[in-house]
Amino acid sequence: VKKWIKNGFLNKDIKIPLGSIAQMRTQIEADLILQNMFLTADAMGLGAWIHATVLPPILLGDPKFRKTYGKMLDFDYVVPKWKLADLLRWQVPIPKFANLRAHPVGLRHKGEHLIKGNCPPYYDTMSEAVDDVIAAKFGPKGIYRDTAVFDQIYKDGFAKTYLHDASDYSTEVIECARDICNYIFATHGRFPAHVDTIHVPGIWLQVHKVEVEYYDRFFRNGLTAAHRANDTDWD
Repeated sequence: VKKWIKNGFLNKDIKIPLGSIAQMRTQIEADLILQNMFLTADAMGLGAWIHATVLPPILLGDPKFRKTYGKMLDFDYVVPKWKLADLLRWQVPIPKFANLRAHPVGLRHKGEHLIKGNCPPYYDTMSEAVDDVIAAKFGPKGIYRDTAVFDQIYKDGFAKTYLHDASDYSTEVIECARDICNYIFATHGRFPAHVDTIHVPGIWLQVHKVEVEYYDRFFRNGLTAAHRANDTDWD
């Protein structure tokens, strides 16, 4: 990774901890998705509320908790191999407790992957994982090669213009991404290092039909027209 700093490709004066940037992306995106689902439910005339969930490691089936709670959603988990440096980096004192850093990487049903993280053990190296992401975007069957998909979104032929501007990453960007991802995996034994591959925020969204009589009895302006019309609109 140092070579990308030495050659000026990465700005040595802008330093961002890997833990901070990873948590910003995962936490913010998860919360925004829940908020969007909340608003969608409201527009459909349904009641919705975001509240605490089962502890994510228990919910996904962390091996530390399976003896007590069962496999739950039965996600695939990986336990990084213990290293001496883990004593300082992660406060994992001995190999016996390596499973403190277990993390979910995928979900399968009858052998078919429903969710698969772009990381080992599904790929031999992080370079392969990065290349697979690039192929999914810009390969022969990549999403950014399919004008027909974007024609459904944009008008007046703007899809072609958009796809031209959203062109392939430069070779330097891809090579730098490979090196950083390989560094993280080699150093910390998992990818990403500071958040789980499959992130669950610890909150979930409950959606339900509202009891109109209850709100009319106890609230002023407790329901919208969409709530009142839900049964007829979605019959």
